[in-house]
Amino acid sequence: MTSPALVQTPAMQQYQRMKVEHPDALLFFRMGDFYEMFFDDAVVASKALDIALTSRSRDRDGNPVPMCGVPYHAASVYIGRLVRQGFRVALCEQVEDPRNAKGVVKREVVRVITPGTQLEEGALEAGQPSWILALDPGPSSVGVAWLEPTTGEFLAAEWDGEARYERLRDEIGACHPREILARPEADLPPWLSDPAQPESAIPRAPVEDRTFDLDLARRELLAHFGVATLEAFGLNEHLPRATAAAGAALRYVRETQKRELDHVTGLVTRAAQDVLTVDSVTRRNLELVESLADGQRRGTLLDVLDHTKTAMGARLLREWVLRPLVELEPIQDRLDAVEELAFRALDRGRLRAALAPVQDMERILGRVVLGTASPRDLGALGQSIRALPAAAQALADCLAPLVRLCLKDLDPPLDLADEVARTLVDEPPSLAREGGFVRDGVDQELDALRQTSRGGRATIASIEERERQRTGIGSLKVRFNRVFGFYIEVSKPNLALVPADYIRKQTVATGERFVTPELKDYEEQVLKADERILERELQILESLRAKVAGEARRVHQTAQATARLDVLASLAEAATRFDYVKPRLSRGDELVYAEGRHPMMERVLEEPFVANDLSMGEGGPRLLVLTGPNMGGKSTFLRQTALVPLMAQMGSFVPAREAKLGIVDRIFTRVGASDQILRGQSTFMVEMQEAAHILRHATRRSLVLLDEIGRGTATFDGLSIAWAVAEHLAGDPNGPKTVFATHYHELVDLAADLPTVGNLHVSAREWHDTVVFLRKIEPGGSDRSFGIHVARLAGLPAAVLVRAQEILRNLESTEFDREGRPRLAHSETEDRTGARQLALFSGRDDGVLDELRRLDPDRLTPLEALALLAELRRRLQP
Repeated sequence: MTSPALVQTPAMQQYQRMKVEHPDALLFFRMGDFYEMFFDDAVVASKALDIALTSRSRDRDGNPVPMCGVPYHAASVYIGRLVRQGFRVALCEQVEDPRNAKGVVKREVVRVITPGTQLEEGALEAGQPSWILALDPGPSSVGVAWLEPTTGEFLAAEWDGEARYERLRDEIGACHPREILARPEADLPPWLSDPAQPESAIPRAPVEDRTFDLDLARRELLAHFGVATLEAFGLNEHLPRATAAAGAALRYVRETQKRELDHVTGLVTRAAQDVLTVDSVTRRNLELVESLADGQRRGTLLDVLDHTKTAMGARLLREWVLRPLVELEPIQDRLDAVEELAFRALDRGRLRAALAPVQDMERILGRVVLGTASPRDLGALGQSIRALPAAAQALADCLAPLVRLCLKDLDPPLDLADEVARTLVDEPPSLAREGGFVRDGVDQELDALRQTSRGGRATIASIEERERQRTGIGSLKVRFNRVFGFYIEVSKPNLALVPADYIRKQTVATGERFVTPELKDYEEQVLKADERILERELQILESLRAKVAGEARRVHQTAQATARLDVLASLAEAATRFDYVKPRLSRGDELVYAEGRHPMMERVLEEPFVANDLSMGEGGPRLLVLTGPNMGGKSTFLRQTALVPLMAQMGSFVPAREAKLGIVDRIFTRVGASDQILRGQSTFMVEMQEAAHILRHATRRSLVLLDEIGRGTATFDGLSIAWAVAEHLAGDPNGPKTVFATHYHELVDLAADLPTVGNLHVSAREWHDTVVFLRKIEPGGSDRSFGIHVARLAGLPAAVLVRAQEILRNLESTEFDREGRPRLAHSETEDRTGARQLALFSGRDDGVLDELRRLDPDRLTPLEALALLAELRRRLQP
């Protein structure tokens, strides 16, 4: 590979200096209409982008210097491809006019584009945020900061205790950061670097230790917000790591974007337990924002509730779904606002109509502040601001406190929007270099230049007509191209008529091209005017950007208020469309709903959804054992039981006829089977890890939904574990409310010994050889799972089903043959000589039969029976 030190041209010296400053980025070096890359960058980029690798010059030893390039006007496409592959790109631009440069054109790195700092629309999803997450771990706590460069959202927190990294993992799973910042030698949790874990795939930004220096971070934050203390933001001396993380995030974005972050107008410090915690397993099982089937949004809770009209509202609704509240007053404020908007159908309709034309004001503002906003962005921002008075007018009579607060914050800068409308044409282009986006009459200098350009072109047309008459060449044409400028084209048959003052320029297949002194003079006037027109338009655009940036705080506040109103109207729309009810919340411990439904399932079922009731807590059972057939609806009931309080605490009405709920602090689910082969963990191991996590972290205010604990191992082992887990949850006075779905029907006996346990079952009816699933949850236990009926529905061969019925009857009757062996595998198809097939299960007697005949089952407790069964099984082992 050629060493950069061997190439000493002025441009290469400039390139080398920039590369030293940004060693971890691919350097896009502006050379005219192209971005060029050299040396190792060229080799890497050509392969990543599948473009040609060439050479520009040679070093002192005569070796070619590797080079590749991409067109300036299409650079964003190539940059997006590189960033998606994990690269960072440093944009080195020409910062002076080449015509005025003395020597090499001055260049500077104007922006570093990273996975977390992509601002272009094509690189972002409108309904999802683009977080950068900064981490500062310590011996007993971890500081965390979230910064969304495209919208200016800024959060910080500090968590301590043994569960701090579990909370961190839950947050990473919820916010899906695009980039993580941490000290190079930070003691991070192992799952952040474990290739088998999804978190390890998040790009890690190369930052120095000093980025997280506490004093530097504090000065950074104080200077940015223009305050003398951070107390107003909740960052006191007791949260040093949160302060360090927040300062690091702010510094990183400012240094990569080479701009002040005027759209970051506030910082919110999150409390240790300020939201309902939903871990990654529960979030996936409940399908809050991603479907279990394909990971897409379709079929999720977010999909059902999202009737927002703006991208800002869609992102905020996603945030509410993932982070429901735990404080009663703010939850009640949301519910009251949704209730009023649900009843005011006409006002809600006017609001939604007013919000329909509103563009993504938050992200447009971010691009304005960071210097990448296009004329089309500014035009869209102006139109959006001008639409907001109608939105405010639609809700003028509303009384809900949260709606009134949003209307107070809805302060659109109409004077700014009017200036944008006066300055820009009705449909400005998306690329500033196209020009033509400033209206006539806005700027006298621009109008004069345009008059020169238009007049010059008219003069060119008159020259063409005059030359035709002077030469007698009727087909003579005056044309223009970027290489030769203006020229006169004469066809071959008319070349003899060309005057002597024509200057030959080029011979073409159809004739020849000429110029005249007069034509060159006008050409210079026109082209200079066109160049100056674009320069002047860009100056006007930059001035307009600066004025919008100066109103960043006001625009940002208005955008946030708009998003909140959009979400509240969306939840009210869902409530009225789907017949949801306002839940009654309290600080108590009850979880009661009548005719509850699964919000996603009822939307896709062709037949009517079977609603069910639930009542637990507040003196009633705290653990409900749910038994019943496969496919009967147990998993659906579990999930709807989790979704009802979650929806309520995010501020939504709930799918029920009535609901009375105490505030829940965490929701845990253990549903379904999965393994982690790459980590060498079986389905049962994963199941046990999830169960252990629940037992260690659930509190009295938590809600636990368990499905089939212990089914991944031997029957007695599994039953023992399931029994012990249920007993532990029910017997703990500070234990959570739990619904325990199982096929271990023996667990219904827990209700006889523990007053905190109740039984529910899913009803089903047999009809001849079929089973009808009624999907109704009723009190009491069940002793059948109808597994063979489900196997028939799945298409198992008839012979297999018949044999399974025989074995099931033998198992249920626990019969023994004449030799004292269990008849578990006895077949009704023995041959007529009396010979029999070998049993599936055989072993020693060791007095087991005699002991079984002597014992009295009625005198055994469930635990004694389990212990005895285990001992007899051990004695029967060969």
